[in-house]
Amino acid sequence: MGRLLRVHERRPSRAVTSLSSSASTRLSPLLAILAALAALTIVAAPLQISAQELDVPEGAYAEDAFDEGDPRVEKRLILDHTTASPGQTITAGVQFKMDPKWHIYWRNSGQGGMSTEASLTASAGQISELRWPAPTVYHEAGGEIITFGYGDDVLVYWEVALPDDLQPGDEVELKANVDYLVCKVDCIPGRAELTRTITPGEAPEPADATVVALFEEARSATPQPTSRRKLNASLRYSKAPIAPGEDFRAELAIIGCETPDAPDCLNLGPPPERPADAFVFDTLPQSRLEVARVSPHPTAHSGWFIELQGRTSSDTPSGDQRLSGVLKLIDAAGQPLPTFVDFLFPRTESAEAQAMLLGAGAPTDLNPGPTSPASPTDNAPSIFAILLLAFAGGALLNLMPCVFPVLAIKVFSFVKLANEERQSVYVHGAAYTAGIVTSMMALAGVVIALQQIGTQVGWGFQFQEPRFIAVVGAVLVIFALNLFGVFEVTLNPGRLQNLADAPGGARRSFGEGVLAVVLATPCSAPFLGTAVGFALASSPFVIALIFMTLGLGLAAPFVALTLIPNTARFLPRPGPWMLVFKQFLGFALLGTVIWLLWLIGQMSGAMAQTAQLIFLLSCALAAWIWGQVQFGSTTKRLLGGLAALAIIALSAWQTLTLTADAPPPESTASQASSTNAEGIAWIPWSEEAVQAELAAGRPVFIDFTATWCITCQVNKRNVLETPEVIAAVEEHNVAMVIADWTRRDDRIRAKLAEFGKAGVPMYLLYHPDSPEDPRVLPELLTRQMVIDAFAAP
Repeated sequence: MGRLLRVHERRPSRAVTSLSSSASTRLSPLLAILAALAALTIVAAPLQISAQELDVPEGAYAEDAFDEGDPRVEKRLILDHTTASPGQTITAGVQFKMDPKWHIYWRNSGQGGMSTEASLTASAGQISELRWPAPTVYHEAGGEIITFGYGDDVLVYWEVALPDDLQPGDEVELKANVDYLVCKVDCIPGRAELTRTITPGEAPEPADATVVALFEEARSATPQPTSRRKLNASLRYSKAPIAPGEDFRAELAIIGCETPDAPDCLNLGPPPERPADAFVFDTLPQSRLEVARVSPHPTAHSGWFIELQGRTSSDTPSGDQRLSGVLKLIDAAGQPLPTFVDFLFPRTESAEAQAMLLGAGAPTDLNPGPTSPASPTDNAPSIFAILLLAFAGGALLNLMPCVFPVLAIKVFSFVKLANEERQSVYVHGAAYTAGIVTSMMALAGVVIALQQIGTQVGWGFQFQEPRFIAVVGAVLVIFALNLFGVFEVTLNPGRLQNLADAPGGARRSFGEGVLAVVLATPCSAPFLGTAVGFALASSPFVIALIFMTLGLGLAAPFVALTLIPNTARFLPRPGPWMLVFKQFLGFALLGTVIWLLWLIGQMSGAMAQTAQLIFLLSCALAAWIWGQVQFGSTTKRLLGGLAALAIIALSAWQTLTLTADAPPPESTASQASSTNAEGIAWIPWSEEAVQAELAAGRPVFIDFTATWCITCQVNKRNVLETPEVIAAVEEHNVAMVIADWTRRDDRIRAKLAEFGKAGVPMYLLYHPDSPEDPRVLPELLTRQMVIDAFAAP
């Protein structure tokens, strides 16, 4: 230890001399005393560390990577036993100790640096493979380069099995060679050869406690296989085999607990914020690989889901390879659980490769990422096709029952605008479009934010939150009262005389655009499911682009009317009838409120429904109070406005909490086991239930639905629960399964995503002869379509 101790004594001694000299010439006596105490503290820290340094023979110690005359790395060859018996297995390791802020690299350096190499030879005995503790992930160059390595200190080690025929007095010579690169800002190469001997003895003698503790710490930091961690890990590829020069995607699923009460359950902590911190992969020859996203497992009680993407080089592979690496898992208490995984990397045709292909014999309860198993990456639609579907789906939303009230209001507004100057018409069209696009972008922002924190969502996800439904209902009531004339949307009392005749301002058109988006999201028009499903599994830029295109499609019909000349001659002339029609439209909005109240009752029960009625009544009273004072004096407007806001705030505080916290009633799915009035015995959805029915030889029809989905309810009442379809169900012995997504269920969301859908409705028909290839029916059903599907072989 003498050499090492001298190294550490030299460095602080210079600091002490400098500080003491400065104190004697420039500081007061009191400050000089304080400075001396500080200097002793500086000296004490290195001396304490030096006292704990490892005493190794001269040949087992080396220091190099000199920078400005100082070594940046020290290395020691250490053993966990000073003497050992013949046939005993001992542990030998090389300890690297780096200066602060310097680091060396792992066996795979990542996207930069140079991999560390270490080897051990022995004059007698067998040596295991080198064991590496889990490395740290370094985000270098502002996060542009990801590398793997170690800072401060690390111990890599081997197990050495001594021969059984060793005689007393024989010595086993160990020789370790290391070659590495140490970096801070600059990088310095280093190389060393370390040697030491171990002498057999009658009784093995362990090394001192400090050395033993170092080896125990290194073993605990060494990645363990998933079987030892009691984890279930699976990997699937977007294509197999993966040819030279191809882009590919892989999905790595890690499950600690399928359910909370599962035996041998391992509760994992949350995934890291930065995807690259989750998985440290070994070198994959002829390929580039990176972690695209990491999130909680979508169906398991505890688990991670890691999405990888990469590209192979243009070189021709000689055979299959391996994709392996270290999962940087943590348990629920925050303790690290480094885990080693190793999978086939398919470069040639094989049965094992096909089994790992997405959608081919693999579990189907995983989030498939940007592309679904039904359409792998190489067959995925182009972004232009998706944008076209988004625009068409947005336009068709105007025909959905959800948007009817707002569509009627816009038709009424267009009648009022028909005789206006073209410039005024353009302003209203632009304001309506801006309201829609702004709302769509806000919705996209929420989706992106939830995606970035690892939460997966679907189209219409906000209608799974009772409080959101309650607020939408209040907005509709206030909007309806405005149409009834209880209050006016204006801030200029001087124009009160013209309110009956003047068209709604641009602000109203903007608000109508916002309302159209709010009411449109529960619907899933044709073409919309594919476009939104693609968006929700894509990058933030693509999500924003697709949602904006959806908005433009939704606004397109009205904007087209405003741009077509001479449209006014086909419309009725303005007159007193318009005031009556405006009030009639208020009742159309209140009809939508009835639907929202029914939703809350279905989701949270009668008490929540009553609370919502109280909230709506309070909002109506607040609107009436504002209508009484809005054209009065400043004092009246101030007092009336404060009273209205106080009523809404107090009511919301009391009722929205009850609306959200009320226990949900028995769900559609839980009631499904009994035959309803129409004669269909609905079976609650689960993968196990579907497989059981298929095994019994029955076709299986799955209705992915939600009570807030208008299209779903229309299909159910007008098609699925009609006598003709019920007769076909009985004739063909079809198992009718219902997957109710009224409340958030990540299993259903993952299943929708598997088929490229982001929302309901979705209809699947499985046949026992081809259970892996279900038929996807359109969002809008007809009776004959369903009957023909049941009859098809």
